[in-house]
Amino acid sequence: MDTDLLIALGGVVVIVTAGFFGYGKWQETRSRRTLERTLHTPSHDPLLDAGERGPGGAPGSDFTEEEGVLGPAHRVAPRREPAAEAGFARTPRHHPDSLKEGVDLMVRLESLGGMDAAALREAVMREFRDSPRPVGWYVFDDASNDWQPLTAKTEGQYHLALASLQLADRTGAIGEKEYLRFTGGVERVADHLGAVPGAIESRVTVLERAAALDRFCAEFDVQIAVNVVPRNAPIPGTKIRAAAEAAGLTLGEDGLYRLLDDHGVPLYALADLDGRPLRQPDIKLHQANGVTLFLEVTRIPSPVVFDRMFTFAEKLAATLDGQLVDDAGNPLTPEAGRLIRERIAQIHQRMKAQEIPPGSAIARRLFAG
Repeated sequence: MDTDLLIALGGVVVIVTAGFFGYGKWQETRSRRTLERTLHTPSHDPLLDAGERGPGGAPGSDFTEEEGVLGPAHRVAPRREPAAEAGFARTPRHHPDSLKEGVDLMVRLESLGGMDAAALREAVMREFRDSPRPVGWYVFDDASNDWQPLTAKTEGQYHLALASLQLADRTGAIGEKEYLRFTGGVERVADHLGAVPGAIESRVTVLERAAALDRFCAEFDVQIAVNVVPRNAPIPGTKIRAAAEAAGLTLGEDGLYRLLDDHGVPLYALADLDGRPLRQPDIKLHQANGVTLFLEVTRIPSPVVFDRMFTFAEKLAATLDGQLVDDAGNPLTPEAGRLIRERIAQIHQRMKAQEIPPGSAIARRLFAG
């Protein structure tokens, strides 16, 4: 990640330690990022410029019923414009809407005689059961004129299938072994079914693209945290529960309160400052030294979400007789909140420029975990 340029922020040096840090693998290597680091502007966008390059968890043991993925649910996008199929009534789209060029490596399988869904599923299971990364599989349904995930319930004959592999995630970019494992496995599936695989991008091109995507993700995998600490006595768990529920947050099994959007997607979360889970059975006995409100910049659709979180933090501080502080214990002012919001807007603008809308399904997939 470039670190050449820093935006001068005058007297807010004490604020720059507030709450920015990485997550997942990047949390291990780039954890507790400071606001100062996120306030630099690189000299280039690390995701590949479209004009310069061509298109490009733990493994699971079975298909889910809702996702066409062997392993954790990761949807991915096909790679090339398909050739026109002689005798096909309709021309299929490039790939499912959930997939994206530059994010996923995709290979299409074509069979004029048709591929039986059960046979395809069996071949995929045999080749990819032990895949180190989730592999997505889709079939083109002529009746709906759309791609559908290959699931445990998929039946019938299909002329087109598509395999996909996400090029990077929070564990890093795919490597040569993963590339060869995926492409070789897809070719063996095609051979087993008598299908013809489409053209596969070269190893060098794909690995360069994966590395660029990983750099892009590492740079913007930013989390913002705002701490509320009491001025005097610890905060009773019952007061935390009452304030969180009044603001529309719901308690998860992991002991975190979360604000969800209309589709059940988390926007921001509230946690005990010391990391102890907030549990309903013992909430009356819980005494907290403070609480932390946090969100992931890439996974929210707008800086408005941060506005809501910061406003809630201010109300929470007033309700609990506390104050907003950064990780070093320095007070967080409304001016600091404004600067953080501006940086979120900058990150979102650059994500949109790379056609990875913040808060979108693709963004959530890239920054899952």
